[in-house]
Amino acid sequence: MLLKPTLVLMAALGTTTTTDLQAVAPSKAGSRNNTSARDRALERVAAKVAAAEAAVAARVEGAPLLALAAPPNDDSERKLSSLPLSIGVRTLDGLCERLLVRGSVLPARAERIFTTTDDNQASAQIMLYMGERPFCDSNRLLGSIILEGLPESSYRSFVQLEVVLEAGLDGFLDCRVAEMEGRALGEVFAQAQWRVSVLGVNLAEPNVVNSVAAVSNATRAQGEIAVFSHALAKHLPVLLATRVVKLPAGRNVVIRQHQRREEERVGTGGVLWEAAIVLADYVGRRRDFFSWHGKRVLELGAGTGLVAISLAAEGAQVWATDGNPKVVQCAGRNVQGAGDLPGRISLEVFDWNSDEDLHRIQAAGPWDVILGSDLVYPGNAGRRCVASNDDKPPADVTLLSLLGSLASYETEVILALKDRTGEVERFIDHVANKPETWRLTQAPSETIMPEFRALPTLAVLHLQRLPLGT
Repeated sequence: MLLKPTLVLMAALGTTTTTDLQAVAPSKAGSRNNTSARDRALERVAAKVAAAEAAVAARVEGAPLLALAAPPNDDSERKLSSLPLSIGVRTLDGLCERLLVRGSVLPARAERIFTTTDDNQASAQIMLYMGERPFCDSNRLLGSIILEGLPESSYRSFVQLEVVLEAGLDGFLDCRVAEMEGRALGEVFAQAQWRVSVLGVNLAEPNVVNSVAAVSNATRAQGEIAVFSHALAKHLPVLLATRVVKLPAGRNVVIRQHQRREEERVGTGGVLWEAAIVLADYVGRRRDFFSWHGKRVLELGAGTGLVAISLAAEGAQVWATDGNPKVVQCAGRNVQGAGDLPGRISLEVFDWNSDEDLHRIQAAGPWDVILGSDLVYPGNAGRRCVASNDDKPPADVTLLSLLGSLASYETEVILALKDRTGEVERFIDHVANKPETWRLTQAPSETIMPEFRALPTLAVLHLQRLPLGT
């Protein structure tokens, strides 16, 4: 409840009332020499009171009422319409990773995936800050969550911790954190939650807890965190048995990788590569553009099955193919583990060098979309994955011919490719030498998964087959 300005002034000036102030105020015709210093002071105060009362009556937004208004006694009566300051999480080296930005309309929700910074890290501390500075030391510490019981044997940067923040109109902030892989597998997993009101936070007061030494020692003792990125997969010393990928629609997908790919000649097909993660994210991120529901999609080089799962999660009818039967079996296990999906996935063995397989896939068409990831990767080209490829050229030489045999003039071709030895550039040159047959465009960087946008060797290409004479 807003107190009248006169009441605040009475406390400051003793027993003088508003009527008293008006009585002692000098007239306009009076002489300044006959006015005491006290009278002049009272005159100035009376003018401020009148201005403040006028502002209250007119409900002028931004009027200077702070000096005259007493704070409410009960935070529960206050409501927020937007977030007054940004709220973020402390990451390695004290950087503040913003999740909810200043001015967000309430209620607001944000989520981010973080990870550990040490091998075999047993716990992690999630520290929440309010403020606009890039470093947490200059912002206001709201509180923290200690997440214990992380996987006992783990590599830094690969334990995925999902942090969800929700800010309500009542001024309360809810924070939940959970370890993603255990949750996705249906196993016991580490989780914690915490709630705080941001209404009573006074950013002008010094934060005695928020000293550099205190924060550094506390977080180092409990375990620091960093922003998670799938782009760090190449730094792993071993091949993880499972990987967890969160699709744009919110579904967490557990991908099992083939652990004996060399002995069983699975090659690169049993591994989850960056291009597949980017393509799986891309089809979900652009669901409104493609309208996947009910579309017939052919995936070449399905690998672990992640892209097919992402498409079926959007309602597409997917034929996921690979030239290696063992890779198809592995993809089948991942598809089964994904649970019920709105769309459908049919897994097929498709050897690019088999006329019988080609005719079978052609007969299953026509296709609305043909897509694939890492299809011009030399290892995927045929010397380690598919037996019939031993005496064949790399895939970047044959892919365009294959697409010409499968795509109609209405078919959209989408390829997520990572360049390792110049094969992507060679493929683009092949397309450029056939301008009367194919139109090629590259997806804008803002449509790509954020953590891969700055990677120059990874591109998402769109191809459209052109009718003769166009």
